[in-house]
Amino acid sequence: MSDRTNPCQTFPIDYTEVLERIGGDRAFLEELLKIYVEECDKKLKVIKEATARQDFPLIQQLGHSLKGSSANLSLIFLQKVSFFLEMAGKEKNIALARSALAALEKEFDNLKDYLRQNPPSPVTP
Repeated sequence: MSDRTNPCQTFPIDYTEVLERIGGDRAFLEELLKIYVEECDKKLKVIKEATARQDFPLIQQLGHSLKGSSANLSLIFLQKVSFFLEMAGKEKNIALARSALAALEKEFDNLKDYLRQNPPSPVTP
């Protein structure tokens, strides 16, 4: 579902863009990302339950919420799959909801792996 064919968009986060948005404060970005990961992890559990129950209004609401928070942090692929989740809820499309959920889980795992290897603040000894 995500489009990784664009070589300019191979990373799950655009550090340059988000740092510009928050005034270059890497420590603040690190805190924002920590909160995002915690909240996304909680929302993923709720999305799974909502998808199993076919609770389309909740799927739409959570997709919309994640789309916004992902956009604010320049998380390009998570923003895209969150949009699909939002549309799945709006259109009451369970197949799209399941597909978007799978893509969301994959992109979230990609983000966590990337952040472990490339933290916003350089690690000092």
